Amino acid sequence: MFYKTVKALVKGFLRVFFRVEVIGESNIPKDNSCLICANHSSNWDPVFLVAFTKRKINFMAKAEVFKIPVLKWILLKFGAFPVQRGKADIGAVKKSMGILNSGEVLGMFPTGTRNSDEESAEVKSGAALIATRCGTTVLPVYIKANKFVIFSKVKIIYGAPLDMSDYKGKKPDQEELKDIANNIYKNIIELSK
Repeated sequence: MFYKTVKALVKGFLRVFFRVEVIGESNIPKDNSCLICANHSSNWDPVFLVAFTKRKINFMAKAEVFKIPVLKWILLKFGAFPVQRGKADIGAVKKSMGILNSGEVLGMFPTGTRNSDEESAEVKSGAALIATRCGTTVLPVYIKANKFVIFSKVKIIYGAPLDMSDYKGKKPDQEELKDIANNIYKNIIELSK
């Protein structure tokens, strides 16, 4: 109840102050799990994704934001969970896999942080690791915005799903994971063109 009410209010607020266009929403699986992987240039990115995606997205968020009590409460209500950045956080990986294995939607930013220069951003292999271990669909998403200036246009573009089912039960090595991660990110960036 809380989730749906707040989501509707946020969506209404965003529609008043931004001209939002959603493209390719039919690419989101209706029932099965999927890993939404998007570009990340602003703190607004997860807000727009949650507000304008019909299914509930559980987001991995940097642990630092969970130290702010009010923000922690809101994030937990919205299905977010902490990740320790800069090191292998086994707990966050297990939580991510649990979400996907239960048929839900997980949201991640493959670069792990905001980037102003998306073309040269360093891509982390975490999303590839989780997607291959679960054999879940990866949905590339590009958020196109003019620095989220009030009354500007914001486009959320959902690309064609990437099937990772061939990897389920296998353990790609670091080099393979890096290649898969780069391919996911390439699919995200291609949506901007």
